[in-house]
Amino acid sequence: MISRPLDPGEAFFFLSDQVSCMNFVVLAERTGPLETARIRRALDIVQQENALLQTRIRWTEEDGLRFEPAPGQAFELICHQVAAQNWHSVIEQELSKPFPLESAPLMRCLYLEVQAAHASTATSCVLALTFHHSVADGRSGTEILRRMLSLMAQAATALVHGQITHLPTMTELMPAHYRWAEQPEAARQLRNTLLTDYRRHGVLPVMPWLATEAAGREPRLIRLQLDAQTSQALIGQARANNSTLHGALCAAQLLAQFKLQQTNAPTPFFLSCPVDLRPHLEGTPPISPTGFFTSLISGTFQTGPDTDPWELAREVISQTRLQIARGEGHLLYHLYGLDGSPVPPQAMEPFRKKALASFPNTMVSNIGAVALVADDPAVQAISFALCPMSYQTLFTAASSYNGRLLLNIGYDAERLTETTAQALARGIHDILLVMSKNAR
Repeated sequence: MISRPLDPGEAFFFLSDQVSCMNFVVLAERTGPLETARIRRALDIVQQENALLQTRIRWTEEDGLRFEPAPGQAFELICHQVAAQNWHSVIEQELSKPFPLESAPLMRCLYLEVQAAHASTATSCVLALTFHHSVADGRSGTEILRRMLSLMAQAATALVHGQITHLPTMTELMPAHYRWAEQPEAARQLRNTLLTDYRRHGVLPVMPWLATEAAGREPRLIRLQLDAQTSQALIGQARANNSTLHGALCAAQLLAQFKLQQTNAPTPFFLSCPVDLRPHLEGTPPISPTGFFTSLISGTFQTGPDTDPWELAREVISQTRLQIARGEGHLLYHLYGLDGSPVPPQAMEPFRKKALASFPNTMVSNIGAVALVADDPAVQAISFALCPMSYQTLFTAASSYNGRLLLNIGYDAERLTETTAQALARGIHDILLVMSKNAR
């Protein structure tokens, strides 16, 4: 059983969750219904296989933030029957429903049986897992969902429980040259380099359509999908242009945002992207059992009416790779004073002020291609979703399943009107279509 302090990355997302709920949801859409008894059985097995899913978080003056054992606490399974046009709203509600302090376990399950619009149409369903961000990231969360779907497709007599397992923390696996707490002067120099890069295109513009000071929070999702042919064409164009699908997504989102500024003047925007640090850690930890191995990379990019989207996509990828190689992903949590020492409750207010002082930005999180669930061909899509922070315009959660690109574009309706959000989504979609057809 796990009993240890939260790692700096885990602590960062716990504290961020106190500022604005950071739950993320992974979801599978499939044809046909599921039996709730099979869902419960699969939940029991994945809980037994993942030690972090048998913990709660305690927060005390003496010990700071700690994972502590919470044996015998079963996952909450919530079941609904919903109309086909309404199921997204249930997922949206999950994005603003926090896990209370010391609650356990730090994952819950939602099963939506989607009622067909016509009697001749078969019933479908959505299986969703909601995670506290401190115990999982997008890749480990989708792997747990895949494991559940595979378990449910097997006969009960064939089910085999894996061993209870957990991984070392991200800090334990940091290469020596990225252990910034042990290199204060080098960390200071990298911080100065990072800030200089942030300012390389001058002052960031005001976005009058983003109400950053709004008090409430109302998560909303816009769903975009590209068919397999268009998705593969976009990937092919990315390769032909020495870029990646992720670069294309970032370029499209930045350029869609430029269109809203109603100016022809070159305009810089701040972009943030979660990055999977597993390949940059010692031993390259696997995506299962669950764990948190993610950081954020941010940068400023110039946009304008004549910006070539593929040139911008190449710049995003080149800059991101440079920043990762410099160790900026490993530096992030150190910049917030999270160095592995205890985090007492009084650290909350300084963290809140620093977080809310962040540059306004737009975010793209791409977990890449999710492997097919071979045992369950009824699965049509696997994706994820998260609501942006108050200083973010959009949180675009991207994944691919069975050759199709899936985008869950999250926005906060308290800060962005539906009209503006839909305009941004249409802009992203239209730019991606153009990029899939032409190398420019």
